[in-house]
Amino acid sequence: MGNQRFRKVLVFFLVLSFIAGGGISGGRTAATTFAAEAGAGEAPGPEPTGQPQETLSPAETPGIPDEKTPSPAPDHTASPPPVQTPGGEPEPPEPTAVPTQKPVNGKFVLTNKGASYAKGGQTGIHYRKVKGKKIYHIKSYTTDKVQLSMSQPASFSIYGGGSKKEVKKKLATVSSKGLVTCHRRGKGEKLYTVVKAVSKTTKEIQYIYIYFQKKLTCSNGKGIHLYEKHTDQLSFDYDYRKVTISVSSKKKLKVSRKGHIEALKHGTAYITIKVKGSQKNEVRIKVIVQKEPWIVSSKDKLYDYEDMTGDLRSLIKKYPGWTGLQSIGESYDDRQIWCLRIGSRSASRKLVIDAAIHAREWKNTQIIMRQAEEILRDYREHRKRFANTCIYIIPMDNPDGVSISQYGFEAIRNKKLRKKCEKAGYAKIWKANARGVNLNNNFPAGFIKKKKKKPHYMNYFGKKAGSERETKALMKFINEIEPKAVLNLHSMGNVLYWDFNVEGEMHDSLREFAEKVSSFNKYALMPKSGSTDAAGGFADWLVYKKGIVSITVETGSVRCPLPHSQFKTIYKRNNEMFRWFMTEY
Repeated sequence: MGNQRFRKVLVFFLVLSFIAGGGISGGRTAATTFAAEAGAGEAPGPEPTGQPQETLSPAETPGIPDEKTPSPAPDHTASPPPVQTPGGEPEPPEPTAVPTQKPVNGKFVLTNKGASYAKGGQTGIHYRKVKGKKIYHIKSYTTDKVQLSMSQPASFSIYGGGSKKEVKKKLATVSSKGLVTCHRRGKGEKLYTVVKAVSKTTKEIQYIYIYFQKKLTCSNGKGIHLYEKHTDQLSFDYDYRKVTISVSSKKKLKVSRKGHIEALKHGTAYITIKVKGSQKNEVRIKVIVQKEPWIVSSKDKLYDYEDMTGDLRSLIKKYPGWTGLQSIGESYDDRQIWCLRIGSRSASRKLVIDAAIHAREWKNTQIIMRQAEEILRDYREHRKRFANTCIYIIPMDNPDGVSISQYGFEAIRNKKLRKKCEKAGYAKIWKANARGVNLNNNFPAGFIKKKKKKPHYMNYFGKKAGSERETKALMKFINEIEPKAVLNLHSMGNVLYWDFNVEGEMHDSLREFAEKVSSFNKYALMPKSGSTDAAGGFADWLVYKKGIVSITVETGSVRCPLPHSQFKTIYKRNNEMFRWFMTEY
């Protein structure tokens, strides 16, 4: 009974001490004092430590002991001082309790940045789909590992996936520290998995759904070869807004944010395409930029019909869709009169450049062929222009005559034709065709009959106007396409013939055309003279009979056939002029 009374008194003092604000410590002190004064037979527990105590909820407030609800364990971070018994001997301390680690904010949560927390939304999960509760959602990539970060120490396991078989195959694994790895990395492959995380402290469970998105792939392959000034387009299976594109050398390559590549300078550079927010979801492409080899040689000292024909075929093969090649007629010795088209054949505006109507002026053939290739190299820059304008280049109007000038009369395979030409002589400075007719006097515009009555290397104009195959081919072609303007290439003199006996708008157009050409090549504009009187010339027929603007550019400063040493100078002086005519006129 005495003990029972003692307990009641002790409880009473404890409650009074707590209400008075003395807390547990004050209550215990009072109770201890009371017990010491009362001389109780049982020693009280040890003194509390000096550490501050957590504020407890009303349900946890120590008061009247409840056998079913144990009181919270005291804080043992510091050793309590020994309690003196009434007899003066210190009591032995109680055993140290194992501390319980409390969760952050009292909750077991995933702390990964960017993770969402919601019900459902588990696309692709058909095995152990978590239903009816909120779970975490993370997006990643098959190339990347995901480190799960929980607010409490946890154990991890793969819980669900696309199928039970998929989970057994361990296409996704998780380490004891929460590192999730995807083992499916094929082209276009994705993976869906659910990870189960169990708190080692509270045994709470959280589920994390991870969507591993596909690996980035590029259809251009791992290597690209480009010529200087050429372009290409990267093709990858992610929206360009979701990737970043970088290049190792901006001096060699220019790459837009949409993957358009422009080769600037020869050498090697690397392009890296990386998915934004990813660790390793990227593609690295090696780009080799080379100097583009020329098809049309600038070093060939004798550029002949076979060279031209081979180069024309190579150009249309290299630039399909941009070019076309046709024969507008055939010579008497069975050579084709080739015409190269640059641009769309359906274009409303058509321009013509022709050369070598006079046989010994064959250096212009090489010049205009080289110029045509240069324009094709830069075709992409002028794509819009060539949708509305088409350039027709006839590099050798007179292939038989050119062959005679270059190789002599043996170049003519037809024996009868060869004998006629041999009688006329002067093969090297030959101007006529294989029948000894000067084609530039054979058109029906001021045609002069019977100046010479037999084949001649330059002064026989034919039996009648338009009598020659080459003349007929040119006239037919012009009538078919109806060009806006024609630029005739001749040699020599570094001059321009333009001032025909016309007035009004046509004369103004001819002057404007000639002055623009002269502004580039600095050739002199020749005044009106016998050279622009109608005398059966191709330009005469174009201006007087067809009403087509046409001027004659006379290249070179020495007698024909021009030596190859003239090539560089002529090309340099006329390069910008040709580009202007093809791309702006």
